[in-house]
Amino acid sequence: MKGKTVQPVKTERWWLYIIAAITVFFILCFENNGSYYTEKVVGLLGAVAVLCGLLFADKQRVKRLLTPPAFAVFAYMLLAGISTLYARSGKFAIAQFACLLAAFAVFMIIVLYAQDSKTAFRRTAAVLACAAAPVGVLSIDAASCNILMRPFRVLMEVIGAGYGDTGSLFNARLNTIFGNPNIYAGLMSIACLLSLWLVLTAESRKQKILCTILLMVNAVSYLLAFSMGSLGVFVVACLLMLALSPKEQRIGLLLLLVQTAAVALVVGAVSVKGFGDTVTGSPLPMLMLVLGCVVACVLELLVRNKVSAALSGKGKVLIAVIAAIVVVGIIYLVAALSVTGTYTFGAEGYFRRTADLGAGEYTLTMEASGLVSVRVAYKNTNNLIQNNETDLASGTSDAPVTFVVPEDSELVFFYFSCSEPGVAVSNAVYDGAESGSIKLGYKLLPTFIADRIQDLSANGNVVQRRVYWQDAIKLWQTAPIFGRGLGGFENGVVSVQDYYYETKYAHNHYVEALCDLGVLGLAAFLAILGTAVWVLVKSRKEKTLIVMLLAACVVQMFGQAVTDVTWSSGACLPMFFGVLALITLYCGDCLRLKVAEKSKGGAVRWPVAAVSAVFIVLIGLNLMAQSIFYGNNLTLDKLKTCVSIDFFEKNDYKLSYLLSGGNEEGVAEQYAADLAAVESNSITIPLAQYYAAIGQFSKALDTLDKGSDYMRADEAVWQQMFDVYESILDPVGQFNAVQLLENDSYVKRMVAGYEKLQAVNDDQLDEVLLTVKNDMFLNKLLSVAALNPYDQMEALNAFANIGLDTATAPDVNHDSMPDYATVQEGKVVWNEDGSFTAETDCLITFDMVLKNEGQYCLTVSSDNLSGVTEAYVDGSAVAIDRTTGVCPAQEEWGDGTESSITLRLQAGTTINRLTYMKE
Repeated sequence: MKGKTVQPVKTERWWLYIIAAITVFFILCFENNGSYYTEKVVGLLGAVAVLCGLLFADKQRVKRLLTPPAFAVFAYMLLAGISTLYARSGKFAIAQFACLLAAFAVFMIIVLYAQDSKTAFRRTAAVLACAAAPVGVLSIDAASCNILMRPFRVLMEVIGAGYGDTGSLFNARLNTIFGNPNIYAGLMSIACLLSLWLVLTAESRKQKILCTILLMVNAVSYLLAFSMGSLGVFVVACLLMLALSPKEQRIGLLLLLVQTAAVALVVGAVSVKGFGDTVTGSPLPMLMLVLGCVVACVLELLVRNKVSAALSGKGKVLIAVIAAIVVVGIIYLVAALSVTGTYTFGAEGYFRRTADLGAGEYTLTMEASGLVSVRVAYKNTNNLIQNNETDLASGTSDAPVTFVVPEDSELVFFYFSCSEPGVAVSNAVYDGAESGSIKLGYKLLPTFIADRIQDLSANGNVVQRRVYWQDAIKLWQTAPIFGRGLGGFENGVVSVQDYYYETKYAHNHYVEALCDLGVLGLAAFLAILGTAVWVLVKSRKEKTLIVMLLAACVVQMFGQAVTDVTWSSGACLPMFFGVLALITLYCGDCLRLKVAEKSKGGAVRWPVAAVSAVFIVLIGLNLMAQSIFYGNNLTLDKLKTCVSIDFFEKNDYKLSYLLSGGNEEGVAEQYAADLAAVESNSITIPLAQYYAAIGQFSKALDTLDKGSDYMRADEAVWQQMFDVYESILDPVGQFNAVQLLENDSYVKRMVAGYEKLQAVNDDQLDEVLLTVKNDMFLNKLLSVAALNPYDQMEALNAFANIGLDTATAPDVNHDSMPDYATVQEGKVVWNEDGSFTAETDCLITFDMVLKNEGQYCLTVSSDNLSGVTEAYVDGSAVAIDRTTGVCPAQEEWGDGTESSITLRLQAGTTINRLTYMKE
């Protein structure tokens, strides 16, 4: 009997790809919404994966890394890693580098362990696209029915905090579970490109169905995020994909793009009606997503290929079809922006519209089926720079609303709101300097798109991004070669701001890389782009299908980097590095270095492994220190241990040691000196408080001087700075202050701080204002500073007895009006000597915070006391002696609560001085 050779059955091992997709999904989630702790844990695991991957890979796999794209990635990672060792804030730096490490692990595992074949390429692309799809589904669900998101939140909060109610809002667009539509769009744009390619190259009916479903899930959620910057780059990427596609598949790709866009647009337009109500939860968006997948599958299986075959080889017909699509698109766009009518409120409860109105007075009249509120605001150039607005008026639909548009207005905004779903606004007409009507309901345009396009002519986000870039350049100039280290922009931006804003990133990764990593870092980042383009160009003829996809991804990744923080976000980095891995593995072979067959790739294996090992140790020690710090029975010795083992967050532990009463000789002094030398946006105030607590007042003031320079735009820091001033110098409850007031040296130093704040306000676009408590202290301080000659007893009496004195009122914003004064009605002219004149009948309130208990007397000095028609202290009317201007004494508890003095004056009345003194 003859034997037969049995061929081994090749196992597909789909479970590996499923696990890979799930792993990448969780990396995306933890790296974006996780705490610093979870980011570092994931980064540590990534470094371990890199090390193990290198140690266990055979030499042929390691040699895959001997190509320019991989070298560029190595250079960028090395510079980023080194920067954590000199970064201004090690805490920020290591958290950001941990995100890079996790993404780098994705890169290394793909390059080292994916098969070098077309099938493996397809499966790897599918893993990346599938990893993003659950993010899209959860984002849609989070803003609607919350069926899937509820258990997911529970899971993520147990593992690592960061999700809470994230994603539940729908403000003109999907907020997403990442809490940032632009970051989410950076991820989903790549997922959409991968999904498009997977559908286009599907070889079986089953593949077409699965890939079409994947495409629709990614496309619908991407569209609903409606990131205009990302979508603009995406259009360019799709056009490039078309241009690079083989001629025989170009028609099919074009039809697939049109088909996907049309279905996604319809699904998105209908889905919007179900967003916003997360209490009862609407299933509409999820049902529409399912319906969209079904429709897209039907079109893919029964329509697209037939139409593509019919158009194949008919160039003129194809050109006509493309022209028709363009014309129809233009006609639709014009019609969509023009055809408007009644707007009916849904669960969202509000909508925004704009009008480009000239200066002048206007009256807005509304017609609605119920009570609708409206707020009118405008933006000028400064508003655009600061991305805020100035209110003009507010009212309701039951009465005309009058407002005045200033000369410097760039755009006027109308915010309509109603708490009752179903109420319809049929008309909103304005008359005055110009006449017209506000476009309300866009009949041919989805609501989320209509709301997003309102301020295209004066978009504050665009203008503010330019400010971020300018401030990043200012910071780069402080460390041009190596940069300030990862997190350098976040740590230092407040020191160069012209107005206060909060952002972690520069919203342009080219500028961000320049600021954080210097010229070398920017060169490395550009090298990643340059080498990617290089190998794609070299591989175009042999690998046309692969190159058309990867080239489009490169355009998307590096194009959106101009306006968004996608290269700094843990949500996008794994996807981006995954694409770079595909470029390295499947296109980089054309430029791979030729090495001897016996070479084991040690030139790459051991340096990368060594750096990975170093950061495994460093991050491991950092996490160990954190576990000690947040564990039970924390002692001063344990804090010293944390300082000794943690390179990145040792300053936090040094500060905790000092604030916990640590006073070991040589240790406390060294820790304080180390912290005083640090450029930080969080150390200044607690360090100054520490110095003040141990009686080193001069060092406390030195620390505040340095900190106020570094944190010049941060109002909260200035307020806390004057709180520290008060704790040092105010003798009420502070015995040491009596000695400090023996001469006026400390008074002068604190007045210099006040004058520095005035200078900052002269330069700032916004105003840095102080609290009422700060104002009261400054009122006393300036009164003491005005003593000539200086006398200690008079200084002590001033601090003890002055409640309010307009003669020495603080004016940090240089507007001539005391900072604690508010004109409630009318108009007042303020003079430098503290006097003021009512130009019209007016009502003025002076806010106070009193520390001393006792009887206080209000005195109004004026040549025309009859012009003071009413006076109130804490809301109670008081009688003014028309001869002396003195009011009966009032009992004050001096408990630090806010109180007030209010005067009603007749036009022409001048108050020479207003005082509220303890008797």
